Amino acid sequence: MKKTDCSAKSLYESLRFCPGENTLPGLRPEAYAIPKSQILKFPKRKTPADAGASLGSLVTYDGDFTLAADAKFFAVDIVTTASNLKAESQGEYPSSSFLVSVTLKYAGVDEEATGFCMMANTDDLVYVVRQKNGKYRVIGNDFERTTTKPSQDSGMAVTDASGTNLEVSVTDKSPAPFYTGKLVTEDGVIDCSTGLIEEAAGA
Repeated sequence: MKKTDCSAKSLYESLRFCPGENTLPGLRPEAYAIPKSQILKFPKRKTPADAGASLGSLVTYDGDFTLAADAKFFAVDIVTTASNLKAESQGEYPSSSFLVSVTLKYAGVDEEATGFCMMANTDDLVYVVRQKNGKYRVIGNDFERTTTKPSQDSGMAVTDASGTNLEVSVTDKSPAPFYTGKLVTEDGVIDCSTGLIEEAAGA
């Protein structure tokens, strides 16, 4: 049997950062989520062996999520100064992977937030967040369970922050992949390549 030609080394490119460029930290104040059970099909990412693969295509979903009938991503308004996205390598060669995590802070401990905590605590959700530069990232995939660990704090002193924290984590092949397809939400259909709402969802 002929051994596969491993040409991943040809995918490497120089990583340049030019003087005058700026990288804004943090997330934008809108996040979206959906139970994985309502996603019928995930879009695909290229592998290093695929024709036409590039560094960017390895970590970018190609296409759109296929959702169940009438299913939509719902919004979670987040406090940007207390929310962040991280990824770190885990495991040993040749089974190394990434632990992708996101902290989402919602400014409230009301009935709806509390009910969300109860449901998400044992559910498998997929989250989509938006970086300050406008690019969307996905936390969740079709091969590993996403864990959501909610917590609430009412605060004590007048200067304390009251709210709900969602600590989300999932094992993935890469740091949180990018998404440039269509995102069907309760607010409308978002074109994630531009961030613009194209039409009302279900219209």
